Amino acid sequence: MTDENKYRQLLIYAIIYFFLNSFLLPHGMLYTTILTPVMVYYLVKIQKLRMVFIWGILLLIPIPFQVITGVEAKSFLISNIILATCLTFMITSFYLLSDNAHIISRLFRKVLIINTFFVAVAIMILPFEAVRSTMWYDIPITVGLELIPRLKLFTYEASYYSLIMMPVFLYYLLRVFYGIEKHKVLIFLATIIPLLFSLSFGVLGAILIAGITGVVVYWRLIPISLKRTAVYSSITLIALSGILYLVWPENPVYFRLDNIFSGTDTSAMGRLVYSFMFAKDIIIQNNILFGTGPGQIKILAHDMIINHYKYHGVVDEVVRIPNSMAEMLAIYGIYGFTVKLFLEIFFFVKYRIYRNLYSTILFIFIFIYQFTGSFITNVAELGIWIIVFGVRFSEFEFDNKTN
Repeated sequence: MTDENKYRQLLIYAIIYFFLNSFLLPHGMLYTTILTPVMVYYLVKIQKLRMVFIWGILLLIPIPFQVITGVEAKSFLISNIILATCLTFMITSFYLLSDNAHIISRLFRKVLIINTFFVAVAIMILPFEAVRSTMWYDIPITVGLELIPRLKLFTYEASYYSLIMMPVFLYYLLRVFYGIEKHKVLIFLATIIPLLFSLSFGVLGAILIAGITGVVVYWRLIPISLKRTAVYSSITLIALSGILYLVWPENPVYFRLDNIFSGTDTSAMGRLVYSFMFAKDIIIQNNILFGTGPGQIKILAHDMIINHYKYHGVVDEVVRIPNSMAEMLAIYGIYGFTVKLFLEIFFFVKYRIYRNLYSTILFIFIFIYQFTGSFITNVAELGIWIIVFGVRFSEFEFDNKTN
Protein backbone atom coordinates (compact mmCIF):
# COMPACT_ATOMS: atom_id res chain seq x y z
CA MET A 1 0.00 0.00 0.00
CA THR A 2 1.36 3.44 -0.93
CA ASP A 3 1.92 6.22 1.61
CA GLU A 4 -0.94 8.17 0.02
CA ASN A 5 -3.39 5.32 0.57
CA LYS A 6 -2.16 4.88 4.15
CA TYR A 7 -2.60 8.60 4.72
CA ARG A 8 -6.19 8.56 3.44
CA GLN A 9 -7.11 5.60 5.64
CA LEU A 10 -5.49 7.11 8.71
CA LEU A 11 -7.22 10.42 8.03
CA ILE A 12 -10.62 8.70 8.20
CA TYR A 13 -9.70 7.14 11.54
CA ALA A 14 -8.32 10.49 12.77
CA ILE A 15 -11.54 12.34 11.88
CA ILE A 16 -13.56 9.73 13.75
CA TYR A 17 -11.23 9.81 16.77
CA PHE A 18 -10.81 13.58 17.12
CA PHE A 19 -14.26 14.81 16.08
CA LEU A 20 -16.99 12.19 15.66
CA ASN A 21 -16.28 9.35 18.07
CA SER A 22 -19.55 9.70 19.94
CA PHE A 23 -21.54 11.67 17.36
CA LEU A 24 -25.18 10.47 17.06
CA LEU A 25 -24.44 7.46 19.29
CA PRO A 26 -26.13 6.59 22.61
CA HIS A 27 -24.31 7.94 25.68
CA GLY A 28 -21.25 5.84 26.47
CA MET A 29 -21.02 4.25 23.02
CA LEU A 30 -18.05 5.11 20.76
CA TYR A 31 -17.13 4.34 17.18
CA THR A 32 -13.69 3.24 18.40
CA THR A 33 -15.52 0.55 20.39
CA ILE A 34 -17.70 -0.48 17.46
CA LEU A 35 -14.58 -0.74 15.27
CA THR A 36 -12.91 -3.26 17.58
CA PRO A 37 -13.38 -6.15 15.08
CA VAL A 38 -11.56 -4.05 12.45
CA MET A 39 -8.72 -3.47 14.91
CA VAL A 40 -8.53 -7.19 15.68
CA TYR A 41 -8.31 -7.89 11.94
CA TYR A 42 -5.46 -5.38 11.60
CA LEU A 43 -3.56 -6.95 14.52
CA VAL A 44 -4.03 -10.42 13.00
CA LYS A 45 -2.78 -9.07 9.67
CA ILE A 46 0.44 -7.68 11.20
CA GLN A 47 0.76 -10.72 13.52
CA LYS A 48 0.45 -8.69 16.73
CA LEU A 49 -2.84 -9.97 18.15
CA ARG A 50 -0.90 -11.90 20.77
CA MET A 51 0.01 -8.55 22.36
CA VAL A 52 -3.63 -8.11 23.40
CA PHE A 53 -3.52 -11.41 25.28
CA ILE A 54 -0.10 -10.70 26.79
CA TRP A 55 -1.09 -7.28 28.15
CA GLY A 56 -4.55 -8.62 28.99
CA ILE A 57 -2.94 -10.74 31.71
CA LEU A 58 -2.62 -7.58 33.81
CA LEU A 59 -6.41 -7.22 33.66
CA LEU A 60 -7.00 -10.91 34.39
CA ILE A 61 -4.84 -11.17 37.54
CA PRO A 62 -7.28 -9.30 39.85
CA ILE A 63 -10.44 -11.06 38.59
CA PRO A 64 -10.39 -14.12 40.93
CA PHE A 65 -9.83 -11.90 43.98
CA GLN A 66 -12.59 -9.50 42.92
CA VAL A 67 -15.03 -12.36 42.30
CA ILE A 68 -14.28 -13.84 45.72
CA THR A 69 -15.03 -10.48 47.33
CA GLY A 70 -18.31 -10.35 45.43
CA VAL A 71 -19.36 -8.68 42.19
CA GLU A 72 -22.55 -8.04 40.24
CA ALA A 73 -21.96 -10.46 37.37
CA LYS A 74 -23.63 -8.66 34.44
CA SER A 75 -22.03 -5.28 35.07
CA PHE A 76 -18.69 -6.94 35.83
CA LEU A 77 -18.72 -8.86 32.54
CA ILE A 78 -19.78 -5.91 30.37
CA SER A 79 -17.20 -3.59 31.93
CA ASN A 80 -14.41 -6.12 31.45
CA ILE A 81 -15.38 -6.43 27.78
CA ILE A 82 -15.22 -2.63 27.43
CA LEU A 83 -11.78 -2.64 29.03
CA ALA A 84 -10.69 -5.31 26.56
CA THR A 85 -11.81 -3.09 23.66
CA CYS A 86 -9.82 -0.19 25.15
CA LEU A 87 -6.73 -2.39 25.37
CA THR A 88 -7.24 -3.44 21.74
CA PHE A 89 -7.59 0.22 20.76
CA MET A 90 -4.33 1.13 22.53
CA ILE A 91 -2.29 -1.68 20.99
CA THR A 92 -3.72 -1.09 17.51
CA SER A 93 -3.09 2.65 17.75
CA PHE A 94 0.48 2.08 18.93
CA TYR A 95 1.39 -0.06 15.92
CA LEU A 96 -0.52 2.15 13.48
CA LEU A 97 1.28 5.27 14.66
CA SER A 98 4.68 3.59 14.97
CA ASP A 99 4.48 2.09 11.49
CA ASN A 100 3.31 5.36 9.92
CA ALA A 101 5.33 7.88 11.93
CA HIS A 102 6.47 9.67 8.77
CA ILE A 103 2.94 10.85 7.91
CA ILE A 104 1.69 11.79 11.40
CA SER A 105 2.75 15.44 11.06
CA ARG A 106 0.80 15.67 7.79
CA LEU A 107 -2.16 14.04 9.51
CA PHE A 108 -1.99 16.52 12.41
CA ARG A 109 -2.03 19.42 9.95
CA LYS A 110 -5.21 18.16 8.32
CA VAL A 111 -6.82 17.66 11.75
CA LEU A 112 -5.92 21.24 12.68
CA ILE A 113 -7.44 22.57 9.44
CA ILE A 114 -10.66 20.59 9.97
CA ASN A 115 -10.82 21.75 13.58
CA THR A 116 -10.39 25.37 12.50
CA PHE A 117 -13.31 25.00 10.08
CA PHE A 118 -15.54 23.51 12.80
CA VAL A 119 -14.53 26.25 15.26
CA ALA A 120 -15.50 28.89 12.69
CA VAL A 121 -18.91 27.22 12.29
CA ALA A 122 -19.28 27.01 16.08
CA ILE A 123 -18.59 30.74 16.44
CA MET A 124 -21.22 31.51 13.80
CA ILE A 125 -23.94 29.51 15.58
CA LEU A 126 -23.03 30.77 19.06
CA PRO A 127 -25.77 33.48 19.14
CA PHE A 128 -28.51 30.98 18.24
CA GLU A 129 -29.65 29.11 21.36
CA ALA A 130 -31.70 26.57 19.40
CA VAL A 131 -28.60 25.00 17.80
CA ARG A 132 -25.83 26.25 20.09
CA SER A 133 -25.74 23.13 22.24
CA THR A 134 -24.61 21.00 19.28
CA MET A 135 -21.12 22.55 19.47
CA TRP A 136 -21.05 24.41 22.79
CA TYR A 137 -21.22 23.14 26.38
CA ASP A 138 -24.13 24.87 28.12
CA ILE A 139 -23.48 24.03 31.78
CA PRO A 140 -22.31 26.71 34.28
CA ILE A 141 -18.58 26.57 34.89
CA THR A 142 -18.83 27.09 38.65
CA VAL A 143 -21.21 27.96 41.49
CA GLY A 144 -22.51 31.52 41.45
CA LEU A 145 -21.40 32.34 37.92
CA GLU A 146 -23.69 32.96 34.98
CA LEU A 147 -23.65 30.50 32.10
CA ILE A 148 -20.69 30.88 29.77
CA PRO A 149 -20.88 28.59 26.69
CA ARG A 150 -17.69 26.56 26.26
CA LEU A 151 -16.48 25.04 23.03
CA LYS A 152 -16.93 21.26 22.72
CA LEU A 153 -17.69 20.76 19.00
CA PHE A 154 -19.21 17.27 18.56
CA THR A 155 -17.81 15.77 21.77
CA TYR A 156 -19.87 15.44 24.91
CA GLU A 157 -18.03 17.97 27.07
CA ALA A 158 -15.65 20.94 26.77
CA SER A 159 -12.75 19.49 28.76
CA TYR A 160 -12.91 16.26 26.73
CA TYR A 161 -12.62 18.28 23.51
CA SER A 162 -9.58 20.25 24.69
CA LEU A 163 -8.00 17.06 26.06
CA ILE A 164 -8.36 15.04 22.87
CA MET A 165 -7.04 17.91 20.73
CA MET A 166 -4.05 18.66 22.97
CA PRO A 167 -1.48 16.53 21.04
CA VAL A 168 -2.27 18.49 17.86
CA PHE A 169 -2.37 21.88 19.58
CA LEU A 170 0.90 21.27 21.43
CA TYR A 171 2.64 20.09 18.27
CA TYR A 172 1.82 23.28 16.40
CA LEU A 173 2.45 25.60 19.33
CA LEU A 174 5.96 24.17 19.62
CA ARG A 175 6.51 24.50 15.87
CA VAL A 176 5.50 28.17 16.11
CA PHE A 177 7.77 28.75 19.12
CA TYR A 178 10.64 26.92 17.39
CA GLY A 179 10.25 29.26 14.42
CA ILE A 180 9.66 26.49 11.87
CA GLU A 181 6.11 27.41 10.83
CA LYS A 182 5.61 29.65 7.81
CA HIS A 183 2.29 31.16 8.90
CA LYS A 184 3.07 31.63 12.58
CA VAL A 185 0.23 33.97 13.51
CA LEU A 186 -2.48 31.91 11.78
CA ILE A 187 -1.24 28.64 13.27
CA PHE A 188 -0.94 30.19 16.73
CA LEU A 189 -4.51 31.51 16.58
CA ALA A 190 -5.79 28.17 15.25
CA THR A 191 -4.41 26.44 18.36
CA ILE A 192 -4.89 28.99 21.13
CA ILE A 193 -8.44 30.20 20.31
CA PRO A 194 -10.11 26.74 20.64
CA LEU A 195 -8.22 26.12 23.90
CA LEU A 196 -9.39 29.43 25.37
CA PHE A 197 -12.96 28.94 24.13
CA SER A 198 -13.12 25.50 25.77
CA LEU A 199 -12.20 27.18 29.08
CA SER A 200 -11.12 23.88 30.63
CA PHE A 201 -9.19 24.80 33.78
CA GLY A 202 -7.85 21.28 34.22
CA VAL A 203 -6.44 21.02 30.70
CA LEU A 204 -5.13 24.60 30.60
CA GLY A 205 -3.57 24.30 34.06
CA ALA A 206 -1.92 20.96 33.28
CA ILE A 207 -0.45 22.10 29.95
CA LEU A 208 0.80 25.34 31.51
CA ILE A 209 2.61 23.43 34.26
CA ALA A 210 3.95 20.88 31.75
CA GLY A 211 5.17 23.59 29.37
CA ILE A 212 6.90 25.59 32.10
CA THR A 213 8.52 22.43 33.48
CA GLY A 214 9.78 21.38 30.05
CA VAL A 215 11.22 24.80 29.23
CA VAL A 216 12.91 25.19 32.62
CA VAL A 217 14.42 21.68 32.67
CA TYR A 218 15.67 21.90 29.07
CA TRP A 219 16.57 25.59 29.08
CA ARG A 220 20.15 24.98 27.90
CA LEU A 221 18.98 22.73 25.06
CA ILE A 222 15.99 24.57 23.58
CA PRO A 223 16.44 27.00 20.64
CA ILE A 224 16.79 30.74 21.24
CA SER A 225 13.40 31.39 19.61
CA LEU A 226 11.66 29.30 22.27
CA LYS A 227 13.65 31.01 25.04
CA ARG A 228 12.54 34.44 23.79
CA THR A 229 8.94 33.27 23.50
CA ALA A 230 9.02 31.86 27.05
CA VAL A 231 10.39 35.11 28.49
CA TYR A 232 8.08 37.44 26.56
CA SER A 233 5.04 35.22 27.20
CA SER A 234 5.75 35.13 30.94
CA ILE A 235 6.08 38.92 31.12
CA THR A 236 2.93 39.42 29.04
CA LEU A 237 0.90 36.90 31.05
CA ILE A 238 1.93 38.44 34.37
CA ALA A 239 1.15 41.94 33.12
CA LEU A 240 -2.25 40.96 31.68
CA SER A 241 -3.14 39.08 34.88
CA GLY A 242 -2.33 42.16 36.96
CA ILE A 243 -4.27 44.50 34.67
CA LEU A 244 -7.24 42.13 34.59
CA TYR A 245 -7.26 41.97 38.40
CA LEU A 246 -7.25 45.77 38.68
CA VAL A 247 -9.79 46.46 35.92
CA TRP A 248 -12.14 43.46 36.30
CA PRO A 249 -11.49 41.57 39.56
CA GLU A 250 -14.77 39.65 39.31
CA ASN A 251 -14.02 38.17 35.89
CA PRO A 252 -15.04 34.51 35.33
CA VAL A 253 -11.47 33.17 35.50
CA TYR A 254 -10.62 34.76 38.85
CA PHE A 255 -14.12 34.01 40.14
CA ARG A 256 -13.67 30.30 39.51
CA LEU A 257 -10.11 30.26 40.82
CA ASP A 258 -11.39 31.84 44.01
CA ASN A 259 -14.09 29.13 44.26
CA ILE A 260 -11.51 26.41 43.67
CA PHE A 261 -9.13 27.64 46.37
CA SER A 262 -11.99 28.27 48.80
CA GLY A 263 -13.37 24.75 48.22
CA THR A 264 -16.77 25.88 46.91
CA ASP A 265 -16.22 24.73 43.31
CA THR A 266 -18.04 21.40 43.24
CA SER A 267 -16.37 20.22 40.02
CA ALA A 268 -12.82 20.83 41.27
CA MET A 269 -13.57 19.37 44.71
CA GLY A 270 -15.18 16.33 43.13
CA ARG A 271 -12.21 15.69 40.85
CA LEU A 272 -9.35 16.55 43.20
CA VAL A 273 -10.55 15.68 46.70
CA TYR A 274 -13.78 13.69 46.89
CA SER A 275 -12.70 11.25 44.15
CA PHE A 276 -9.73 9.95 46.13
CA MET A 277 -11.64 10.05 49.41
CA PHE A 278 -14.44 7.97 47.89
CA ALA A 279 -12.00 5.55 46.21
CA LYS A 280 -10.08 5.05 49.45
CA ASP A 281 -13.20 4.36 51.48
CA ILE A 282 -14.71 2.02 48.90
CA ILE A 283 -11.63 -0.26 48.68
CA ILE A 284 -11.22 -0.27 52.47
CA GLN A 285 -14.72 -1.69 52.74
CA ASN A 286 -14.19 -4.21 49.92
CA ASN A 287 -10.70 -5.14 48.70
CA ILE A 288 -7.72 -2.84 49.31
CA LEU A 289 -5.26 -4.79 47.18
CA PHE A 290 -7.35 -5.52 44.05
CA GLY A 291 -10.30 -3.11 44.33
CA THR A 292 -13.99 -3.65 43.70
CA GLY A 293 -13.69 -4.73 40.07
CA PRO A 294 -14.93 -3.13 36.81
CA GLY A 295 -18.54 -2.02 36.78
CA GLN A 296 -18.98 -2.23 40.55
CA ILE A 297 -18.67 1.41 41.59
CA LYS A 298 -22.17 2.25 40.39
CA ILE A 299 -23.49 -0.83 42.25
CA LEU A 300 -21.87 0.07 45.57
CA ALA A 301 -21.96 3.86 45.40
CA HIS A 302 -25.55 4.63 46.42
CA ASP A 303 -25.44 2.49 49.53
CA MET A 304 -22.09 3.92 50.55
CA ILE A 305 -23.14 7.54 50.01
CA ILE A 306 -26.29 7.11 52.07
CA ASN A 307 -25.07 4.77 54.82
CA HIS A 308 -21.36 5.59 55.12
CA TYR A 309 -21.39 9.33 54.39
CA LYS A 310 -24.89 9.85 55.84
CA TYR A 311 -25.93 11.91 52.82
CA HIS A 312 -29.70 12.19 52.33
CA GLY A 313 -29.89 14.61 49.41
CA VAL A 314 -30.44 13.79 45.75
CA VAL A 315 -27.98 11.19 44.41
CA ASP A 316 -27.38 10.74 40.67
CA GLU A 317 -28.78 7.55 39.22
CA VAL A 318 -25.30 6.54 38.01
CA VAL A 319 -22.43 7.57 40.30
CA ARG A 320 -18.99 7.87 38.72
CA ILE A 321 -15.54 8.86 39.95
CA PRO A 322 -14.41 11.81 37.77
CA ASN A 323 -10.71 11.12 38.19
CA SER A 324 -8.70 8.52 36.27
CA MET A 325 -6.27 7.57 39.04
CA ALA A 326 -8.94 7.62 41.74
CA GLU A 327 -11.15 5.39 39.60
CA MET A 328 -8.19 3.08 39.00
CA LEU A 329 -7.68 2.88 42.76
CA ALA A 330 -11.34 2.05 43.33
CA ILE A 331 -11.60 -0.55 40.55
CA TYR A 332 -8.18 -2.23 40.79
CA GLY A 333 -7.00 -1.19 44.23
CA ILE A 334 -3.38 -0.63 45.14
CA TYR A 335 -2.43 -3.19 42.47
CA GLY A 336 -3.91 -1.22 39.57
CA PHE A 337 -2.81 2.17 40.91
CA THR A 338 0.79 1.00 41.29
CA VAL A 339 0.98 -0.91 37.99
CA LYS A 340 -0.27 2.07 35.98
CA LEU A 341 2.26 4.47 37.49
CA PHE A 342 5.06 1.91 37.12
CA LEU A 343 4.30 1.34 33.42
CA GLU A 344 4.16 5.08 32.71
CA ILE A 345 7.57 5.68 34.29
CA PHE A 346 9.03 2.47 32.81
CA PHE A 347 8.10 3.40 29.25
CA PHE A 348 9.21 7.00 29.83
CA VAL A 349 12.70 5.63 30.48
CA LYS A 350 12.56 2.75 27.98
CA TYR A 351 11.63 4.94 25.01
CA ARG A 352 13.82 7.83 26.22
CA ILE A 353 10.93 10.25 26.17
CA TYR A 354 13.16 12.75 27.98
CA ARG A 355 15.21 13.17 24.77
CA ASN A 356 12.29 14.84 22.95
CA LEU A 357 10.73 18.11 24.12
CA TYR A 358 7.30 17.48 22.56
CA SER A 359 7.04 13.98 24.03
CA THR A 360 8.28 15.17 27.44
CA ILE A 361 5.79 18.03 27.72
CA LEU A 362 2.93 15.82 26.54
CA PHE A 363 3.98 13.14 29.04
CA ILE A 364 4.07 15.62 31.93
CA PHE A 365 0.71 17.02 30.82
CA ILE A 366 -1.17 13.72 30.78
CA PHE A 367 0.65 12.47 33.89
CA ILE A 368 -0.70 15.50 35.78
CA TYR A 369 -4.13 15.40 34.17
CA GLN A 370 -4.80 11.79 35.18
CA PHE A 371 -4.79 12.99 38.82
CA THR A 372 -7.25 15.82 38.11
CA GLY A 373 -9.89 14.26 35.86
CA SER A 374 -10.63 11.73 33.11
CA PHE A 375 -11.58 8.04 33.62
CA ILE A 376 -9.82 4.75 32.95
CA THR A 377 -11.62 3.99 29.66
CA ASN A 378 -11.26 7.53 28.31
CA VAL A 379 -9.93 7.11 24.75
CA ALA A 380 -8.76 10.75 24.80
CA GLU A 381 -6.37 9.96 27.66
CA LEU A 382 -5.43 6.55 26.25
CA GLY A 383 -4.75 8.11 22.86
CA ILE A 384 -2.39 10.67 24.39
CA TRP A 385 -0.40 7.93 26.14
CA ILE A 386 -0.05 6.16 22.78
CA ILE A 387 1.09 9.35 21.05
CA VAL A 388 3.64 9.96 23.83
CA PHE A 389 5.18 6.50 23.47
CA GLY A 390 4.45 5.75 19.81
CA VAL A 391 5.20 9.01 17.94
CA ARG A 392 8.56 10.75 17.64
CA PHE A 393 8.81 14.18 16.00
CA SER A 394 12.45 14.64 15.03
CA GLU A 395 12.32 18.46 15.04
CA PHE A 396 11.99 18.40 18.84
CA GLU A 397 14.67 15.77 19.43
CA PHE A 398 17.81 16.57 21.41
CA ASP A 399 20.78 15.12 19.54
CA ASN A 400 23.51 13.07 21.24
CA LYS A 401 26.17 15.81 21.08
CA THR A 402 23.90 18.35 22.72
CA ASN A 403 22.95 15.94 25.50
